[in-house]
Amino acid sequence: MKNRTGRWWGFRVLITATSAAYVLQAVLAGQFLSGTYASLGWHQITATGADVLLVCAIAVAVFLRWPGKGEWWPLLASAGLFLAAQAQTATGAARLLTLHIPLAVVITVAAVAVAVFAWRAPAA
Repeated sequence: MKNRTGRWWGFRVLITATSAAYVLQAVLAGQFLSGTYASLGWHQITATGADVLLVCAIAVAVFLRWPGKGEWWPLLASAGLFLAAQAQTATGAARLLTLHIPLAVVITVAAVAVAVFAWRAPAA
C-alpha cells in the first residue's frame, strides 16, 4: 500500500491558512467595531482571501478523493465551509449583523476543527 502522506500536505496547509484567515477576520471585525474604521476594508480583503484559499482547498480535496481513492470528508468539509462563507458574505453585505456575527463564530470554529482534524487524520 502506498503512503499518501504527501497528498495531504496541500490540503492541510490550505485549510490551516483558511482557519488563520477566519481568526484574523474576527480580530479585524473587533477593531472595526471598536472604532478603527480602516479595519473594515481589511476585513473585506481577508474574506476574499479566505474564499480563494477555500476554492484551492476544494480543488486539492478533489484530487485527494478521486485519483487516490481517499476520503470524502475533506471535499465535503471544504465545500460546506465555502457555502457557509458565501452566506456569510451576503449577510455582511446586507449589514445583517444579527446573522453575520454568529455565522462568523460557527465558520471560524468549524474551519479550525477541520484544520485540526486534517493534521490528525491518517494519510495512508
